[in-house]
Amino acid sequence: MSEDSTLENRVYLFKDLASAWIRAHGAALGDPSTREHALRALADIAFVCATVADEDELSPRELAEALRNG
Repeated sequence: MSEDSTLENRVYLFKDLASAWIRAHGAALGDPSTREHALRALADIAFVCATVADEDELSPRELAEALRNG
């Protein structure tokens, strides 16, 4: 996979997953007491998206292991 398509996959995955998370938990971003936790959650989503896009040759089991080992 080319570097451009990997980056594009990261963006599409993050856009979809982050949008879903924000729809469900968006208020946490506006609340100073939960903002840090919300930003960490979005960072975790970004990590998952990057790993999934970068490791397209792994089986689902191998991908799950790669995500667990961060």
